[in-house]
Amino acid sequence: MLLKLRYKPALVMVLAVVAAIVTVVQVHSSDTPKASATINDPSVDSKALSTNELSVIHDPAQAQEQLPFIDTVSDPLTLPALRSLRVVLDWYLTPYHAPLIVARERNLFDQENLDVTLITPADPSVAPKLVAARRAELALTSQLQLHLLVKQNLPLVRVGALVPVPLATLLTRRNTGIEQLSQLKGKTVGYVHEGPARIWLDAMLKDQPISLSDITLQHVDFALISALVNKEVDAVIGTMRHVDRRQLAQQGIVVNEFMVDESELPAYDELIVVANRDVLSRHRRDIERFFNAVEKATLWLINHPEQGWELVRTAEPGIDTPANARAWPEVLRYLALRPIALQPQRYQRLETYLLRRGLIETAASVRRLAVDIEGELSGNDASPQG
Repeated sequence: MLLKLRYKPALVMVLAVVAAIVTVVQVHSSDTPKASATINDPSVDSKALSTNELSVIHDPAQAQEQLPFIDTVSDPLTLPALRSLRVVLDWYLTPYHAPLIVARERNLFDQENLDVTLITPADPSVAPKLVAARRAELALTSQLQLHLLVKQNLPLVRVGALVPVPLATLLTRRNTGIEQLSQLKGKTVGYVHEGPARIWLDAMLKDQPISLSDITLQHVDFALISALVNKEVDAVIGTMRHVDRRQLAQQGIVVNEFMVDESELPAYDELIVVANRDVLSRHRRDIERFFNAVEKATLWLINHPEQGWELVRTAEPGIDTPANARAWPEVLRYLALRPIALQPQRYQRLETYLLRRGLIETAASVRRLAVDIEGELSGNDASPQG
């Protein structure tokens, strides 16, 4: 017994030295750059981590392969994890989606610790509905469409914009003799989304001797251009300024172009990003990081337009057409320099206009339609309320 007591202090000292060495190794290991998610992150299930998985890395060269690891010094526990965001496009990829392509190709999403998947829908009308059904985190649509979808009680809210100005146009083949809007009487107009098409035409025909009832509307899905080329319709509405007119010219079709924003329709955001308001609290910081990457991509495009076009056309060969190349300088002028920024008065004005024109029955508050993600984050993560 006396012998055991004599060596006990020495044994305690040895154990203390070993513990100190292990702690130093763990501190050194915690410097690895991939340790980015925290234990407070709701996507991390701390209960699922077993003791065997939380092993100490003794060889720094193996650190990248053996993560996750336990850090007994730092608090909270850090784990390597990319946050996943599924983004459903409003259309197939076009030059107006360039900031998303650049952010992906220049690894700007990765730098924000995001794994972003861009999804082209089979039907252009389903993108926001997938977000409403929680099958995607973000979707692209138009501000006009958002106002109408909110009236259908879909839990959607605008969180940013790629194109903050109207782009929509109405195109007619010049050889049809339709030189002015009044000559659309008795004609067929193709559209993708009926709700926005009716809003555009209501505004454009307001001071004309004809009304919407004098026109036949025809749903053509993705086929706006081919419907006009094949003479399935006399005109199409909702085409993209600068791009579609040039695409038709490339096919030998000369058109007359009527601008929607030359009507009394208030200015609106043409291409916005919407999220599900019911689960927004789960994704606010990821959305902010998403727009950080998109903003960096946009600024890079503005500063390097030729290099930007080369990157975009190489990454997405479907975009590489003579028409898109000619439209490229004009496209860049319409991109949002601060895509996360919100102009609330724009949403209020459009909602008031739609109500006054009888296109909606009740008006929603701006807060029901759009949210300032930066403001929400600085305001103690307060959830948007209708």
